[in-house]
Amino acid sequence: MVQIVWLTLLAVHTGAAAVWWWLMPGGFPGSSTEYWVNEVAPLVVIALMLTALLARGRFGEALLPPTLAAIPIFWMTFGVSSRIVFEESFRSSWQTAFIGGAILAGLWVNRFRWRVPAVWLVPLIVLPAAIAGWTLPGSQRSADPATVAAGAPFGAAPAGTSDHKMIRLTKDAQVHPAEGRLVVRRDKLVLNVQPLLSFTSRSPDRCWTALAPAELNVATTRTLVSKVHDGARWSLFYKDEDASVLDVGSRDGALQLEARSRLARPVFSHVNSFSELTIQGHQKLSVSFSPVPQTRIEVMPVTAAARFAYLDERATFHVMQASQRQRGPFTEIAAGPLKRGDPLILTIYDGDKPVFIVTLDDWAAQASTQLSPAAGSGIPVNAIELMRGGDPESSPALISLSLAATSIGRGTQSVGYAAGVYRNRISVRLPSP
Repeated sequence: MVQIVWLTLLAVHTGAAAVWWWLMPGGFPGSSTEYWVNEVAPLVVIALMLTALLARGRFGEALLPPTLAAIPIFWMTFGVSSRIVFEESFRSSWQTAFIGGAILAGLWVNRFRWRVPAVWLVPLIVLPAAIAGWTLPGSQRSADPATVAAGAPFGAAPAGTSDHKMIRLTKDAQVHPAEGRLVVRRDKLVLNVQPLLSFTSRSPDRCWTALAPAELNVATTRTLVSKVHDGARWSLFYKDEDASVLDVGSRDGALQLEARSRLARPVFSHVNSFSELTIQGHQKLSVSFSPVPQTRIEVMPVTAAARFAYLDERATFHVMQASQRQRGPFTEIAAGPLKRGDPLILTIYDGDKPVFIVTLDDWAAQASTQLSPAAGSGIPVNAIELMRGGDPESSPALISLSLAATSIGRGTQSVGYAAGVYRNRISVRLPSP
């Protein structure tokens, strides 16, 4: 019976290593931690566990005890390390790993009583297991933030009204102050622009957001504290992560927005938005980007293979398609140059007709080009995601822009926004019919 328990333990850990290898992203350079943790270490574990599980004779008798000893040592060191590295996310759950490992260690001592055929194998296998358990939590900790806050001027909110009464900019455009949202109508088409930096999920200690305590993994809440205007231009002041301000107006036939959001300290998030565009009332939606103006990207259902774009560290803008949902491998649809300080222009089409031209002046300048721990395959953490809500081509569509997120790929690893003021200047034009 005891032998069956030990063999089952080996089989379970073999399967766990195989699942980790299968589910975690790959395609990282050999210099990266993710390459060794996601692609190499699981195969080493599978090979060792299967050998210990299937080996017979003297070799099997020599290999089995040190391999079994490695399992409790791994979990005990993992438990202690996770508590040190992730003070909040593993506040209590570290004990499960540590106590479980300690129980297995006691059973191992009772079973083998330190009588092992090849004593020299024990440190050879157990020491790497201890190192792996100790370093694994740190390998899942988000890197320092690499977003570039614009550092735009940011004053205190002046005295003003805080009512939520809608602001009409033109006969076809209005601002909803409570949400900081611009609504633009063109015939049956409706474009919503949300330019304020918002976080959907977060980690208090750079861990996976799925492991964060619920009370600390909260979305951005935003409260309007003041609304003032100077002629036709309005300024809306908010209390949120720290503070935000949104200036809106109309000039030279274009609707102008300038959002500034201040972070007093870094924020580590899985899903967030630097800006969101939602469109409804269309028949068949597609989008072109200024770095690749001749390529129009059809917006696909959220259940289809994801289509997204990103800017790499060599100032090249890529439009990509995943193989399944947000998961790789990824196929490139188009690519073109986009310098860090250049504006990004999106032309939104309904059928063959351009209906909105949206210019974002600050996305490229502030985006992080760190490699994404969730996507792999050389994909960075900045992303522009395109999706529509259902299978019908007329379903409402979303274009979400982030400076740093891990929504593309697998897992809920967090990525950081550096402290500072983020600026988001957007203009919206309606092309001539």
